[in-house]
Amino acid sequence: MPQEKPEHLNRSQIINQGSFYTPKKFVELAGGWIKEFMHDPSYVFLDSSCGYGAFLQLHDLFKENRFIGNDIDGRAISTAATIYPDISFFCQNALTQVSRDAFGISDNDLLIIIGNPPYNDTTSQSGQKIKRGNDIEIDNDIKSRDLGISFLNSYDKLKADYACILHPLSYLIKKANFKSASKFFNNYQIEKIIVFPSSEFANTSKIVSFPVIMALYRRHEGSGITFDKVKNIVFNTTDGCSFSTNCWDYVGDYIRKYPGNTRYDQEILFYTLRDVNALRRSRTFITERIANAIDVDPQMLAYYCYIDCFKKYANAPYYLGNFDIPFIKEEFPLVSELVMKISKHNHPEVFGDNDAPTDAEIESVIKYINKVTSLSL
Repeated sequence: MPQEKPEHLNRSQIINQGSFYTPKKFVELAGGWIKEFMHDPSYVFLDSSCGYGAFLQLHDLFKENRFIGNDIDGRAISTAATIYPDISFFCQNALTQVSRDAFGISDNDLLIIIGNPPYNDTTSQSGQKIKRGNDIEIDNDIKSRDLGISFLNSYDKLKADYACILHPLSYLIKKANFKSASKFFNNYQIEKIIVFPSSEFANTSKIVSFPVIMALYRRHEGSGITFDKVKNIVFNTTDGCSFSTNCWDYVGDYIRKYPGNTRYDQEILFYTLRDVNALRRSRTFITERIANAIDVDPQMLAYYCYIDCFKKYANAPYYLGNFDIPFIKEEFPLVSELVMKISKHNHPEVFGDNDAPTDAEIESVIKYINKVTSLSL
């Protein structure tokens, strides 16, 4: 079996092509899922971003079905074609001139998409210095700032009957991402789903781990997933946890997360907010008015101080990485004064000199944050 590691690519190429290759255990799990729902030998299996062919191992389970592999990486395709001589291969950009005909698939063929499409959000801060957003040509009707979302939209354009794929959890839980992938989500429902950390992929040690899902989607044209329905999905992780987005309240629902034009008599500046993983990398309170500076409404200061404390004390599980900053609103008044005391003491450059919190006060805040990050179903 192939070693699913892009060792011939440097870090810049890995980031720009989104090349993270798939562990065998997820391929085996996908095979079990597909067997539950699909028993027709006339289905065509297509992996339009197959890399070395990890998902093409499914050919051993579905020997009577036709398999097609494609990737933009010529070296990977050459290796895969050697390993799987009975499979048809293409080496082309799967995101331009998207059609079934490009892969020799007829409009009447039953089609199941498999694979781990590349993902690379060109607007995210991680790896930003070596990301390039316009190097890969993409059809305008499926184009997104993230390669993976463009791939999802391409599956809808191909009118796949099923799609058993891996993608970041953020595509489902972040409203902007969900909207970008609406061509796909409008027409597909989830049959199976599992969450795991991106650290499962090879060569990701320099990247902060983020939640990835593998899901089996089934086409239901015009009656797919809505963003409101996502809130009720129970997500199970490979390590036995279960959660839904309804488990938490989110600070971002109550404060400004991005710069605006409103100014206040007391100038307090805070760095732009994205999600838990971005908070791990970024600053909180700042003194300089930069492009990413948020003007803090003094009446909402406690929320920003909570975020500052969350950054300092939270040991959040990986699956919260792409969530907005979570909290328990009903219990927040119990710690609101304490988080302000801690942040004001820790940021004299912003607030001047303030009394230090006691160990007991710090412990109370840590206890609250631990309760937040340990919530589950």
